[in-house]
Amino acid sequence: MVFPYDYSELPQIVLAEIFSYLSHNDLLSASSTCSSWRNVLYHPKLWSSVPYRPLRLHLIHRPNDIQCFRYLTTNFLGLTRYVEIRFDPTDFNVVKDILQVLDTIACTNRQIKVLIFRPTSTRCALAENEQPFIPLCDKIFHLLKQIIECNQALEILSFGCWFESLFRIEELVHVLAQRQSQSIQQLHLASIKNSETHSIADIYLTSQSFLPFVSLHTLSIDSTYLTDELLQCFAQQPTQLKQLIVHVSEFRSDTQPVDETVWQSVSSIMPDLRVTVHMLNAHETFRKYSRVLRPGMPLSHLRMYFCSSLNVDLLCYLSVHYRSTLECLDVIDSVTEPALRYHNLFRAEPDPLVLLAWQCKKLTSLTILGYEVLEVNLLAIAKLRPQLRTLNVCADCVMTLQYGHLQMNHQFVEDDDGNDAFIQYGICTNSIQTI
Repeated sequence: MVFPYDYSELPQIVLAEIFSYLSHNDLLSASSTCSSWRNVLYHPKLWSSVPYRPLRLHLIHRPNDIQCFRYLTTNFLGLTRYVEIRFDPTDFNVVKDILQVLDTIACTNRQIKVLIFRPTSTRCALAENEQPFIPLCDKIFHLLKQIIECNQALEILSFGCWFESLFRIEELVHVLAQRQSQSIQQLHLASIKNSETHSIADIYLTSQSFLPFVSLHTLSIDSTYLTDELLQCFAQQPTQLKQLIVHVSEFRSDTQPVDETVWQSVSSIMPDLRVTVHMLNAHETFRKYSRVLRPGMPLSHLRMYFCSSLNVDLLCYLSVHYRSTLECLDVIDSVTEPALRYHNLFRAEPDPLVLLAWQCKKLTSLTILGYEVLEVNLLAIAKLRPQLRTLNVCADCVMTLQYGHLQMNHQFVEDDDGNDAFIQYGICTNSIQTI
């Protein structure tokens, strides 16, 4: 069949109108048809919707990524409303490229709605005692400040625990409160502290810092800023906070835990509030954990990364106090080192993870990596919580108890996708996944 008209000759404004109805993948396919259709990709109309046209930049392996990175930043950075940057913060050349991106946004784009940083490491490109470190942080601060001041309605800002961007975060929050207080909906200020990033502990944020944000519904902060005053501040906001994410990477002796009556009051005033706690390299005892995990806290997600232990008392504490709120528990330690043992597998008393699955009625996701787990206990968890959407364990850590001795279980059966699954026991393969 011969078409009487060459569609490649349609005006770009007409093609842009047609292409605006395409999905992201269909748009990419259409742009491969000819150079005329490819040029339509640069039309501002196609980048006018925040969730529809995200620009994701990757700069991890610089020699491999730099060409694509520069092409995207040259052609699309001034058009998009959604910018997400995944990069290696330990490479100083990469950090300089990020500075160019921020400078381009500050100079050419006045419609940014979403700005997200996703560094692949918590380490810095420069040590704090190196001469260029402070000027680098100042440069990042001034570019971010310019972006905040120039854009009309920033909705999501995530620093991704990028240390250099958090170095003067209290000043950026002040600028946000002045320029974006009505529009900002998600604000991610949490950090990951280690021996190289101790200066972040000196950041001074108070409840007054967040009072102007009337539309804020998601906030991530460090546990050192979680105070009675901060929670009471959010309880008084017209648009109530829906999700609070707390990072715990150190326990400071001068930090007072939130009063239990405050949590109870906040939970009654803000019934939709869900709290997520991330414990990062927190090699501490249960007593200190309980300074953050207060009984009245509406805890929905608890994630523990590289804490080198899984306290049985903590698991029992979760089962007692969060049976009506806990939805997700992730405990992740090294899977390359010998598996850790959180519980005496030879004891007669019930396994604390099984008890947790039994008590926590809303539990839908459980991940245990780096710890020995009895096969029979995994089966019990899956049967007690049939609504589990995710149960992740390491295959090398699944043990069987035979004749009083622990043995590694090699009796997994592969499902249709080649993944190990417990299908011989009649358990849904979508519920259990071994890594």
